Amino acid sequence: MDITFCAHYLGDALPPTNRFCRDCPMAKTACDPLWSRVVALSQSNGGDAVRLPGTRAVMYPNSKNRDIIHLKINTKWGLPKEDFLHFIATGSAQMGRKGERLDKRASPSMTRQEPYVQSIVTALGGGNIPEITAVRRIQQDTPRYQVRSGPR
Repeated sequence: MDITFCAHYLGDALPPTNRFCRDCPMAKTACDPLWSRVVALSQSNGGDAVRLPGTRAVMYPNSKNRDIIHLKINTKWGLPKEDFLHFIATGSAQMGRKGERLDKRASPSMTRQEPYVQSIVTALGGGNIPEITAVRRIQQDTPRYQVRSGPR
């Protein structure tokens, strides 16, 4: 996981800090509205499977945890909010192996979320929708709590 994917990320890529996006104070500004669209997409077929374009996968809502949606091909797995937001910033959400937690291509959950995250972005309307643009802006911002160095 690229721990620099967001200017506001405070984690070290290890559980439970890899789930920091759920508690981030900046999430309400941009990330939560985008994730709400993902959750709404997962619910758009009345709780039944929603096909992801260009893949064999389907998505389902998660009734127990709003920070995770379910994907399924042959077996069901979770797509956490952090994996999706990491993909928005880096364009990568690949599987990681033990000892490779800081591999910048690996998703925060260390599970392979490609090409499914790309398909979700497509289903939402593409990478230039206002919600994704807002998330990218927040991810690249200078965090409020960071001490700036140099002349003022």
